[in-house]
Amino acid sequence: MLNLWKTKEEKISIQTDMTLDQVRVAMRQLLMEENTNHYRMGELYNYVVKEKLAEAVGYKTAQDYFSEHLREVSRATLVAYGAVANGFTAPVCNQFGVTRLSLLLTYEEAAETEVNHAEPGGTIIEVMGETGEVTPKPFSECSVDDMRRALQRRRKPASSKPLPSEDLAIADQYMKAVTSKLPKGAPVRMQVRNHKGKPVLDFKGIPLAQVTKLAEALLAQPISMPQAKEVEQAPNVV
Repeated sequence: MLNLWKTKEEKISIQTDMTLDQVRVAMRQLLMEENTNHYRMGELYNYVVKEKLAEAVGYKTAQDYFSEHLREVSRATLVAYGAVANGFTAPVCNQFGVTRLSLLLTYEEAAETEVNHAEPGGTIIEVMGETGEVTPKPFSECSVDDMRRALQRRRKPASSKPLPSEDLAIADQYMKAVTSKLPKGAPVRMQVRNHKGKPVLDFKGIPLAQVTKLAEALLAQPISMPQAKEVEQAPNVV
């Protein structure tokens, strides 16, 4: 059986005459090896997904298989490893780490910005400070905490005022209608948000082959009288 991971019994040999710089280099190497292992796990996961190996033996998805046979790693973590392995090279992963690159992929989508996946270090990230100020920083200088705060800012609603319960109920009806029409597991993201005091319903990740079903679901869902009178409040498809 192929052994991809070291056993717990293996210990790293430490030289008693190591200098501080040697210790730093050794520790950085260990971090790179961890990133390499995570990157390889992502490659293996992507291989299983691409070749449909799990489906071939009766599982619905690769995630279902690994949830049963690799419980030490969560579904979200495996998907993140796979996304990083699919989007970046191993040397880039060694340089920046799996966690930061995973956050960068999320930021790329949330900020609708372009990232040079071969050299992502120059990507400008708008980092929100503790007092709310925004500082542009290159990705190479951003910590994991910087990336999370940058994402938090991007995900912050345009208005903090709660939406009326009737608007939320209508949005929920639309989302349920769409979910019922699209195949289970479709990579669709739906969100209702407050945009300048008006409810907006966002749809992202609609497969091209399912656009017709999305339209059918939206047209089949009746609109309440308040929204029929105020057309501009009708949910937007983005």
